[in-house]
Amino acid sequence: MAKEERVNKSKEDMKDYGDEYVLSYVDTLLDLEVSEEKRKLKEEEMVSLCSEFLNAGTDTTSTALQWIMANLVKYPQTQEKLFMEMKGVVQDDEERIKEEELQKMPYLKAVILEGLRRHPPAHFVLPHAVTEDVVLGKYAIRVAEARKLMDP
Repeated sequence: MAKEERVNKSKEDMKDYGDEYVLSYVDTLLDLEVSEEKRKLKEEEMVSLCSEFLNAGTDTTSTALQWIMANLVKYPQTQEKLFMEMKGVVQDDEERIKEEELQKMPYLKAVILEGLRRHPPAHFVLPHAVTEDVVLGKYAIRVAEARKLMDP
């Protein structure tokens, strides 16, 4: 959908839904202005920001799941025990596990929690650091001092 199409769709939705209209992330980008250049974002910039937004929310989850699956391959006895728990919960004619059946699967929960404990997604998040001196509340945070704390 092109930028103009989204603007028109957003206006239509505002009319149709009134007070119930929920502003989306993309809609906020349409109004965003690059302050140094006094211009609106280009379509390519919006696509890039949307991509970063989606990747930030899914990358850690997919990485954690990959670690959990890798550990199930590495430890076939765990995989077998998990399979037997699933067979005990799922009906013979069913191919999928229903959400309400998940509550009857404590071993699955334990496998997931152990995977997250051994490979926490927080390790994959980029470290945050100040890039310029800044005052936060009543505290002055200086780049040089922050670097000393990060490099003991």
